[in-house]
Amino acid sequence: MIWVLAVFFPLLLAGLCLITKIKDRYWVRLAALGPLPALGLAVFGYDVPPLEMPGFLLGMHLGFGEYGRYFLLLMAMVWTGAGLFAACSMHNDPDRRSYTILFLLAMCGTLGLAVAKDVVTFYAFFSLMTFTAYSLVIHNDTPFAWKAGHVYLVMAVLGEGMLIAGLMISVHVADSVMFMDISRAVAGLSPAHPMFFLLFAGFGIKAGILGLHYWLPLAHPAAPTPASAVLSGAMIKAGLLGWLYFFPVNAASMPSWGAFFMCLGLLGAFFGVLAGLLEKDPKTVLAYSSISQMGLMAFFLGLALFDAGLAKTALPGILMFVMHHGLAKAALFIGVGATKYARGQGAVTFLLLAALALPALALAGAPFTSGIQVKYLMKDLAAMGPLHSVSGILLPLSSLGTALVMAHFLYRILNEMKSAENACPRDQSLVWLIMVAASAGLPFIAVQAFEVLPAAWQADAGFIWGGLWPVLLGIVIYPALKSRVPLRAAFRSWPDAVEIMERTWRLYFARWRSSPFCHPSCGQINFVYMVDRYIYGYKSMETPCSIEFRLRQWPVAGFLFVVLTLLLAGLGIMI
Repeated sequence: MIWVLAVFFPLLLAGLCLITKIKDRYWVRLAALGPLPALGLAVFGYDVPPLEMPGFLLGMHLGFGEYGRYFLLLMAMVWTGAGLFAACSMHNDPDRRSYTILFLLAMCGTLGLAVAKDVVTFYAFFSLMTFTAYSLVIHNDTPFAWKAGHVYLVMAVLGEGMLIAGLMISVHVADSVMFMDISRAVAGLSPAHPMFFLLFAGFGIKAGILGLHYWLPLAHPAAPTPASAVLSGAMIKAGLLGWLYFFPVNAASMPSWGAFFMCLGLLGAFFGVLAGLLEKDPKTVLAYSSISQMGLMAFFLGLALFDAGLAKTALPGILMFVMHHGLAKAALFIGVGATKYARGQGAVTFLLLAALALPALALAGAPFTSGIQVKYLMKDLAAMGPLHSVSGILLPLSSLGTALVMAHFLYRILNEMKSAENACPRDQSLVWLIMVAASAGLPFIAVQAFEVLPAAWQADAGFIWGGLWPVLLGIVIYPALKSRVPLRAAFRSWPDAVEIMERTWRLYFARWRSSPFCHPSCGQINFVYMVDRYIYGYKSMETPCSIEFRLRQWPVAGFLFVVLTLLLAGLGIMI
């Protein structure tokens, strides 16, 4: 019963919103209650046995498995913080009822996929999360929100198509819908099997991996602050969870896929830094930072795939990275909503920026944060894996890049605060500080939950200096980069990939509509024109005449006569 309550409690609340007459000011407050059973299960339900429901779908199986408890804990914490902030910040929103219902549906999908143990249950919750998140992206009903929602929906549909194809192949290969059976079965497949390519792309769109990330920088700034927090803090982790389930991380080594994840992850890490430094909106900066951090998680996954012997050490690091990034990024997005339009004067400005700096320093890998724990575990694993000489240089540079992006983020927030006239609301600030405290307290939890990780506060001076110098260097370098206005202006004049695809589509669509093959009334293929053109065309008249002329030639006619005679003789013998 506890599994049903933890997963379907948000769905129950969404149903209550539809059938009951609650006062308008209480609608959004329901969003804060939805993840509480799941949070209690993740914290206290370590020994709860899994649940099997044979009569639901093709048999619903819920349980923690190898990764479920950590993902459920993260997602419940992020949804709780986002729900509380929505209750504080959206009580005057005219569309708060529909927002609350769809917010709870997306919550149900996210919590359900974290504890699903079979493919059908996982995909049902995954698709619920994907398509209800579209309504959160377009909630503000602005032209930019509709554009972001359009790009998100197109990529989501493409991803779902590839995902369901890959899942069906995996079930066929394993002859089972259970993750445990599938992980054993796919270990014997060739790395070139199409299932891996389909699942990489399907989950890669959700994870925002480089090359499949186009929806992410548009959706984050378009969505309301609570939705942005769960998009970056929880939902994009669903793609990583899918990779962990369907790639044989523990069962077999896949050097080709491991090297691919590592290279693509490092490229994404630096691309996110460079793109984030060129943006002005703080939420867009954080969106590109998420692309960079997901690239580092993909690098981690690549190490585990390259050598199965490294997986035992890499997997706790991946789970720690998921917790670290999810809590820090949710705290930063909620911080944007709490402080972006707050009046900053003197000590107030300093305190607000100091609170924002705590999760930012964690992402940069500063000492005494969860970031330095993840950073040093990644560094140790990279030294044992392939490309150790290159990754040993690039990983510290990625920490420097993250420090630069966080410095740029704080600078953009400071500019927003200077032009604002409103005071920072107390209730929003309280929710934000709770999320900051959760992010700051993660190192103390990690020592108990992830035994292989060192405690940052017990490290020596060299350990602390290794985490401190990228942050200090980033603080020193950023003012010099900020002053390079002509360079930034040149980069800003370049169209992004989405704009290039839209221009190309409009150009070819306009040519198609103006061609005679397109029906002017509906834009579809004009079959009548195509048939008439063929019937009355030169080729349609020339071809029969040419065939008749060749048949009248003696060599052709004689050959056909001999063939016909032999066929009739053979038929007579058979009769």
